[in-house]
Amino acid sequence: MKLRSAVLITVTVAALAGPATALAATLSVDKACYGAGERVQFSGGGYTPNGAVALSVSGRQLGVGSANAVGEFTANLAAPEIDGKRRTDIFTATDQANLALTASVPVLLTSLNVAVKPRNGDPSKPKRIVARGFTKGRTLYAHVRRGKVKRNLRVGRLKGPCGTLSVKRRLFPPGAKPGLYKVQFDARRRYSASTTPQMAFMVTVFQTVRPARASAAG
Repeated sequence: MKLRSAVLITVTVAALAGPATALAATLSVDKACYGAGERVQFSGGGYTPNGAVALSVSGRQLGVGSANAVGEFTANLAAPEIDGKRRTDIFTATDQANLALTASVPVLLTSLNVAVKPRNGDPSKPKRIVARGFTKGRTLYAHVRRGKVKRNLRVGRLKGPCGTLSVKRRLFPPGAKPGLYKVQFDARRRYSASTTPQMAFMVTVFQTVRPARASAAG
């Protein structure tokens, strides 16, 4: 797995807490699914108090931090980009003073994608919109922008922990003026160019000329 930046392991120390001995090590994460670049927050316990704890994935060590006085630690890192739709990576935290103290947790990763089908044809007709990877919201919106045209369309409810959707919607109203439009998909009701995660497309609306109807013979 490729990580574009070094892993920073941070430690939360419990104030006024005395040392304790845990029966088994634990490791958990704060969400059920993560998109590329999201921070994955790990929490663990049952390790050697004030001892070193190494975090690894698929046998490759990512970094080493320290447990607090009661053997607890926290760590966070950016979720990597993945090939394909989804992937589950197994992360492991191992006590460096006692290698028997170890715990693992599966982390579900998703890629971000929006597909509009068919891509061509009359833009005012309903099209199938298939999306995934919008893990930071409950509803998908499409924001249409061109000059004074500012349309915010509710696409539909996102499903599951990885933010998926498949619906038919009309992105452009009948009679939309020809030109180049920006269509941005994200999980915020109001448009912002800096919203994450997002996917944006440039869509060209062409002027159509309908053939004149032949007059009836007299």
